[in-house]
Amino acid sequence: MNFRTQVELPERETEIRHSERIMLFGSCFAENIGNLLQENKFRCDVNPLGILYNPMSISKALAQILEGKRYAEEDLFFAGGLWHSWMHHSAFSASDKDTCLEGINTRLNLSSSFLKKSNWLIVTWGTAYVYALKEGNEVVGNCHKQPDKLFERRRLSVNEIVGEWTLLLAKLKQINPDLKIVLTVSPIRHAKDGMHGNQLSKSTLLLAVDEL
Repeated sequence: MNFRTQVELPERETEIRHSERIMLFGSCFAENIGNLLQENKFRCDVNPLGILYNPMSISKALAQILEGKRYAEEDLFFAGGLWHSWMHHSAFSASDKDTCLEGINTRLNLSSSFLKKSNWLIVTWGTAYVYALKEGNEVVGNCHKQPDKLFERRRLSVNEIVGEWTLLLAKLKQINPDLKIVLTVSPIRHAKDGMHGNQLSKSTLLLAVDEL
């Protein structure tokens, strides 16, 4: 009796080689795969803004890297004794504003150069649920444990994701025509959404990937 699902992976003509540059973006699944690749001596840039889960935040982060955005004080907020960015993981937060900005901008600058020379972009979406600030309706990448009353939570539609990423993929190809892009959906369940909610979320992401 077999207690696991066996998947036969077809052999592909295209392989990722050690001589190539790989950028990985997205959920903790992308982070773990990126760390494994780095341990095996692949040249990788992994999550330059920290872990991001939803397609809108990942798209915005990639667009900021493409345009060479520099963060300024107005892009930050102060809470709990630390300066934070709504787009960044708490690893970038700092008690000193200038330290926070320096860490963010240094990393973005390095990743901007890396992405333009990359051979592969591997993106992993984790959830179709987003948190948007009620003031300004901006989707955030990280809530930084701020009060629920500041946010509106909703599930993205397939059309929203496809519309956003169709434009982004065109920009990526324009700047780096040889870039090969792999879109994946994290297998890790988001149990806090409930099992049914998790299935709806993952199904939305899979349908969007298939459409793209």
